[in-house]
Parts: sequence; structure tokens; C-alpha cells
Amino acid sequence: MSAKKQSKMTDTAWKDVLKGSYGLIQTLGVFILMILFMSIFLPRFLTVINMMNILRQLTMNLIVAAGMTCIILTGEFDISVGSLVCLIAVIVAKLIHLWGIIPAVLVGLLVGIGFGALNGVVVTKGKIPSFITTLGTSLIARSLAFVISDGKVIADIPPSFKIMGQGDINGFPLTMFFVIGVYAVCYILLTQTPFGKKIYAVGANRQAAMLSGINPDKTKIQAFIIISFLSALSGILLLSRMGAIQPYTARGLEFDVIAAVVIGGTSLSGGEGNILQTIIGVFIIGLIRNALNLSQINIFWQDFATGTIIIIAVLLDTLRKRIASRM
Repeated sequence: MSAKKQSKMTDTAWKDVLKGSYGLIQTLGVFILMILFMSIFLPRFLTVINMMNILRQLTMNLIVAAGMTCIILTGEFDISVGSLVCLIAVIVAKLIHLWGIIPAVLVGLLVGIGFGALNGVVVTKGKIPSFITTLGTSLIARSLAFVISDGKVIADIPPSFKIMGQGDINGFPLTMFFVIGVYAVCYILLTQTPFGKKIYAVGANRQAAMLSGINPDKTKIQAFIIISFLSALSGILLLSRMGAIQPYTARGLEFDVIAAVVIGGTSLSGGEGNILQTIIGVFIIGLIRNALNLSQINIFWQDFATGTIIIIAVLLDTLRKRIASRM
């Protein structure tokens, strides 16, 4: 092989590396700058108490974001996750005194799976856009949460159930072990299994995936089930951590999660993304909210900040695609 050909191959390899790592470098850079900035201007930011509070508060977002990454990779959305988290928490809170902890949790997870299957079937077989479908199921789930709870706070949760969400090991929240388990399973699923390859293939090019023998509809239904199952799990952990639930809980969760996934480098058009980078995206959103709280800025500005982040994230996603195409 000539030196000229070797040089061309080397240049191509470097371009591939830069193309694949651009999103990670960009996300990490923002994350590190945020930590430095907050450490300088917010003295209480780097305290152990604040860090542990952030971890506890982000458990729900992290778990749901893992599922949202899977569904966005297929080129779809699910904006019903906030309502579903609330509904599952309400169902479990109602059933836990009647049937016990394990049966109540199992029913909650099964209801979550049912909602995911419903979303997937309506989107793929009914040919209704996922945004409209999940908007409808979001309203259904939220309405059911109000009906079941009678619009009131459900409290009086057994102490044995609250250990899961409020306990810790040497200060490290137990809920984070669920987060670690979820991301370990999802990472292996997306990177080491045929199902993961199908997820990426369907999102990148549906027609090419079909020609390769992949069933796009089946893959999308499975992705919808995954995100709804993880939303149900998140609702159960949220109930355990709070020890009570009200039908207004988790409003707007879907927007925080979608913003975090896009900030983490997952393309809104599907087929491109890394679930581990989603973790950084979730923490970026969480740190911004935490900084606003520590700064004692009016809480109503938090949604303004989230909306701004979503717009910036989409613009960065577009910019990333342009840079990648040029390279």
C-alpha cells in the first residue's frame, strides 16, 4: 500500500473520530463550564447536601430520559411520560393498602406497559403522528390520575415502602442504584444486541431498515413499551421518595426530558445518539434548576429557562448535523 493511500485512510479515520466525538465534546464542555461557573458564584452549590439533593431529585428525570432516548432514536416522541408517571404513582398509592406493596407495584408496571403498547400500536398501525397520539394518552392518563385520587393528595404511605426512595448507603441515595441499573441495561441493549441495531436503523432510514428485514412497526412498539415501563418505574420511585402524591405531579416532565436527551446529542430526526450522553444532558437541566433555586430567583422563571434550553438544544442539533455533513 502506498504512503499516499495510507495518508488518505488516516485522514478518513480521524474525520470519523471527530464526527463521532463532536457531540460528546460539546456536551461535556457545557457541563464542565456550568460546574465551574456555579462553584464560583454559588458557595452552597458544591456542598455534599446539595449534591445528594440533586441526585435524589434527578432520579425520575434520569430514568425517563433513558426511555426517551430509545424512542427518539426511532424518530418518534412520547409526551405522555409526565402524566403516566403521575398516574402510576396514584395507582400504586391507592392499591398499596388494599393488596400490599408487591402486587401494587406489579399492577403499576403492567399499566405502564399497557400504555406503551397502546401508544405504539396507534402510532404504527393507525399511522397517527406520535406527538398527537401521546398528547391524547397524556390527557387520558392525567384525567385518570384526577379521577382515581379524587383530585386530592394521597398520603399515608407505609414506611417500609418509603425506604426505597428515601434510604441511602453512606449518604448515597438508594434510588441511584436503580438509575445505574437502568442505564447499564439500556446501554447493553442499544450497543450490544440486535434490537439496538434495529432501533438505530429504523430511526436512520425506515425504508433501508425494511429492506434489511427489520420490522419498523414492531421495533417502534417495543421502544414505546420501554419508555412507558421506565416511566412507570419512575412513578413508583417518586412515590417512595415523596411519601405522597397529588394529581398535578410531574407536569412538564416530558419537556425537561426531551431537552436533556437532545442536549445529550441524540438527534431529533432519529438514528443518532448515545444514551450515556443523555446522563450529562439530564444533569445540565438539573443544575440549571438547582442554580435558579440557590440564587433565590422566582420559581416561575424555571420554565422560561427550560424553554430557552429546548430552543438552543434544537439549534445545536441542527448545527451538529451541518458540521457532520461537511466533515
